[in-house]
Amino acid sequence: MSDQLNTLWFGPTLGYLERLSIRSAQAAGHEVTIWSYQPRELTGVPDGATVRDAREVMSDPRRTKHFDGAFKALGSDFFRYEIFAQGLGYWMDLDVIVLKPFQFDEPHVFGWERPGSVNGAVLRIPADSPMLAELRSVPERNWRPPFFGPRRSMHYYLKRLRGDVELEDLPWGVVGPELITYLARKYRLFDQVQPQGVFYPLPYLRAEALFEDASIVESMLKPETVAIHMWNSRINKRLESPPPPGSYLAKACSRHGVAF
Repeated sequence: MSDQLNTLWFGPTLGYLERLSIRSAQAAGHEVTIWSYQPRELTGVPDGATVRDAREVMSDPRRTKHFDGAFKALGSDFFRYEIFAQGLGYWMDLDVIVLKPFQFDEPHVFGWERPGSVNGAVLRIPADSPMLAELRSVPERNWRPPFFGPRRSMHYYLKRLRGDVELEDLPWGVVGPELITYLARKYRLFDQVQPQGVFYPLPYLRAEALFEDASIVESMLKPETVAIHMWNSRINKRLESPPPPGSYLAKACSRHGVAF
C-alpha cells in the first residue's frame, strides 16, 4: 500500500502549525497531498507538497454539505474514508508532527488515543476492509449509532419523535473515533491498534505543554513514538502568536525551517 500522506484543508492559507505538520512528514520521507475545495486559492504551501482538488475524492452533495457550516469535522471523517476507498495511502490531520516514517506491517493503521478510544488523526484502512464499507455507508439521517447505550438511545428516540434526526444532530465524534473504535472491536482488529505512545503520547488535556519548555513534551515521548497529535482544537487560540522560545513547538518549527 502507498505511503503517501493525504490531508484536507479549508481556507485560503496554511498556518505555521499546518506547515510544520507537512514539513515534518516530508522530512520523514513522505510525499504529502493537500486536498482542497479551493486548490487555486491555497497559499502557504511548503515546497514539494502537492495540492489537488478535493472534488476528485468526494463530490457527493450528501457528504460535502457538511463543509458549508459548522460541521467540517464530520465532513472530514467521510472524506478520509473516500481516500481509503480509492487506495490513496494514509490520512493525517494537519496538527500532527511526524517524527519517524510511517512503516507499519499491519493493514489497518490507527492508534489508541486513550484506553477504550481509537483516534483517526493518523489512519489507514484497506480499500477492501469490511470496516471501511460500514464507515462509508452511514446514512445521512435517522441513524442510531449501534454503540449507543440506553441513555443516548433514549435521547435519540426522543429526537426522532419530533422528526428526522440528521447526522449533525448527533454528538461530536460518532462517525469518527467512536464508530472507528466500535468497528475495530466488531471486526476483532484491536490487535492492530497501535499503543497510545505511537501517535498520541501528548494527552488532549496537556496539549498546551507544546508552548512550555521543550523538555516537558520530550519527557512524554516513548521509544515507539512515531508522531505527536497536537490537538489543534485545544490550542488554536494560542496559534495567533508565535510559540515561546525554548518551547517544544518553537524548537520543532526551527528544526523544520517553519517561519511564523
